[in-house]
Amino acid sequence: MSFATGRNILVISLFIILYQTAHSQVMIFSRKDSLRGALRPERSYDVTHYDLHVAVQPEKKSISGYNIISYRGLGTCPEMQIDLFDNMKIKSIRTGSKELKWHREYNAVFIQYPLSDKKEDKIRIDFEGQPIIANKAPWDGGFVWTEDEFKNPWIGVACEGIGASLWWPNKDHLSDEPEFMDIYITAPKPLMAISNGHFVEEKPEGKKQTTWHWQVSYPINNYNVTLYIGKYASFTEDFKTSAGEAMTLRYYVLEPHLTIAKEHFKQTAQVLQSFDHYLGPYPFVKDGYALVEAPYLGMEHQSAIAYGNGFMRGYQGKRIPDDLNFDYIILHESAHEYWGNAVSCTDHADMWIHEGFATYMEALYVEYLKGKEAGLKYLEYIRPSIVNQQPILGPKNVNFLDNPSDIYTKGAWVLQTLRQSLMNDTLFFEILKDFYQQHKMGFATTKDFSDLVSKVSGRDYAPFLRQYLKYKTIPKLLYSVTHRDNYTTIKYKWDCYEPDFYLPIDFDMDGRKIQLEPASNWKNIEFSRDFKKVKPRTRGLLIDVEEVKG
Repeated sequence: MSFATGRNILVISLFIILYQTAHSQVMIFSRKDSLRGALRPERSYDVTHYDLHVAVQPEKKSISGYNIISYRGLGTCPEMQIDLFDNMKIKSIRTGSKELKWHREYNAVFIQYPLSDKKEDKIRIDFEGQPIIANKAPWDGGFVWTEDEFKNPWIGVACEGIGASLWWPNKDHLSDEPEFMDIYITAPKPLMAISNGHFVEEKPEGKKQTTWHWQVSYPINNYNVTLYIGKYASFTEDFKTSAGEAMTLRYYVLEPHLTIAKEHFKQTAQVLQSFDHYLGPYPFVKDGYALVEAPYLGMEHQSAIAYGNGFMRGYQGKRIPDDLNFDYIILHESAHEYWGNAVSCTDHADMWIHEGFATYMEALYVEYLKGKEAGLKYLEYIRPSIVNQQPILGPKNVNFLDNPSDIYTKGAWVLQTLRQSLMNDTLFFEILKDFYQQHKMGFATTKDFSDLVSKVSGRDYAPFLRQYLKYKTIPKLLYSVTHRDNYTTIKYKWDCYEPDFYLPIDFDMDGRKIQLEPASNWKNIEFSRDFKKVKPRTRGLLIDVEEVKG
């Protein structure tokens, strides 16, 4: 939905949008949510480059700096919108030497500078302030100001969901990524400032500060832009992709943790090898790959992944099967280099493309190491976290990110169930890889995935994906078994919302396998034999099952 702004209308202070999830509660979205989530006319431009300069003052818990936004017009509008949280102060907005007028509405900033179709231009926004402090990063978003064990400042920021505009001015919408980016972080000596991309240089700023210049060579979504400041030690590892490309794995940890990190991070190369096996070479070869110790659990910051799992297996020592030994944060956040970073969604409604696909890569990593059965056991281990309280797909054009559990685990199980529905692993992995390759360094929607599955498989899988993604409840197999003389009859159907939902089901009949194709109407099949044991085989499928009286 789009709105007129400025002098053309009386600004409505609270524009309410009601979103009824399928058989769930009503969600209310305000105008503030729409200003952030909608591609309104004031956002009809494409960012080509950000030139971000940020000076960090740990003692004041504040930052200051400027961002030069280079862009290309995609339409005409008398104003343009950028985003910066209203607790942050804008000192000036200029184009060249010309000062521009602007006004705020919530966290949206409207600049009285017209957009022209195809016109290339740039503006500079100078800003300062004390950004939001995260209470429980990375879930709530914001800055983390803390100290290492030797009382040195240790600083980080994570802002997925809440938005990068909590700390720097930008076009804060998932659909627009700069083609490349320069990041300059100024920090007190002797601290190191690390950011995304590859390191360019460091320059002294007087006697007490250093500016660290990093450059991102690829498109990057805004919430992935980050900084880490601390007294770091570093080491590297050489890595070669399946395409023969040489790259460097870089590791930055607090100085006392250097020895344990060198041993613990050895698993990283194997993780990347497994993803290369399924999807192709690591996507950001020019910038390399980095793990950076952070003062919070973890985050998939592109080419500079936040690591805070304490050098433990699993998720802080828990949440993986006893027979497995990997670091969940390394595995999951590295999977996001493919799903979320290289392939991005354009709206939070499709965030399962980031999280569900990344979670499925966890299972594929286990499968890569120990075989298909082990991968399935891993999925079964995490399945209890599925809650089915609301659909995986959210409402579009609002800042919606309110289904954390199911976009991860249920999203992964949707892919697993699709894999079994196809009954052809070669075909499934072809679809997975094609989907990645077609959209890497760009964007993908659920419809893109649905269309690809249907095209490659030769069957319309839109009803299948709608059933799992649009509705909160999963399909239920209803069946009954009756015995008469030496005959066995099975009656069966799907109880679900999509009448054309397709998922073949194998039935075990005294050890013999029979494949049936339930539909939305009852079907019957009769066998001239009295089978004693008749049960559907549901392992590896995200379905409910109910045996009813015939």
